Amino acid sequence: MPDVRVKYLTHRVRNLYYAVVMQVTAEELERRRVIEDELVSLGADRERIAHQDSWNRARIRRLIGPARDVGITVRDIARMTGLSTQTLHAWKQDLIRPIPDIHYGLLGPTPRILEEAVLRTMGAGIEREWTAIKIYERMREIRERIRADWPSGSADQVARAMEQLARWQMIWDGSNHGRYRVAPPADLQTA
Repeated sequence: MPDVRVKYLTHRVRNLYYAVVMQVTAEELERRRVIEDELVSLGADRERIAHQDSWNRARIRRLIGPARDVGITVRDIARMTGLSTQTLHAWKQDLIRPIPDIHYGLLGPTPRILEEAVLRTMGAGIEREWTAIKIYERMREIRERIRADWPSGSADQVARAMEQLARWQMIWDGSNHGRYRVAPPADLQTA
């Protein structure tokens, strides 16, 4: 703020010199000063608002994880804050947690909890988007044909596990309600 005022005063002195040389009337000079004062004030307000906006965005960014932990969807966060879901997903991409043991797929040690089994099922499949029903059916096949020792649950339990994984920021909420993915949405991968 002091730099703006110094520039303004320097500019004002220069203008005063030209006003004397050019014989500007007192009313014109006063009108000019009023307009300049208002412009400087608006510039300072604009700078203050930009600073508050950046602070506001930082606070929103910090709340994405806790909001997901209590079950608030990215779509709801966007609606409440006025930010686009694309912006929130881009921020979430920075905050996403690494997925433990997803690379094992159907091999490796037995998953300890249902959420881990869901992650490894998603990692072993070729589908881009998953629903709870697809995961439930695929896990049932895995238990019947390959790994009988894997944790199991009903379709509702699998849906809750997928939502929990999204809250833990280990998978992405898909573009449609009830759809999840391991990779970020396509529009974020190209950015």
